[in-house]
Amino acid sequence: HLSTKSHYNTHMSFASRLADLAHKGFVSAAFGFFCWNAAQLGSLMIEGANNSNSPNGGTPAQEHPQAGFIQMLRDKYDEEYTKYFDTGHRDWYDKDDDSYLKKLPRPQDYQPGGKRN
Repeated sequence: HLSTKSHYNTHMSFASRLADLAHKGFVSAAFGFFCWNAAQLGSLMIEGANNSNSPNGGTPAQEHPQAGFIQMLRDKYDEEYTKYFDTGHRDWYDKDDDSYLKKLPRPQDYQPGGKRN
């Protein structure tokens, strides 16, 4: 009986060592993947911070492809916000009035060179 018990312990210790090795490998790989992704995200965040318009007047190294559109939206928001508290101002609806079509933003208004992407 001693030999079968010893044989059983040898197989169990080999199996447990193999399981421990597999577990350590998986945990190490998962931790490494997490660290690599954290480093990638951190570098992108730092790059984004360096490329953004800083409050002290810094210029971006690279312009956002839709920066003109975003600025146009900001300008429209500011324009509408100033009208919001003006109680004497009303935008009345008239079904025959199509002047609002002239106010619609067009890609030529906000894209560099007036070209569509």
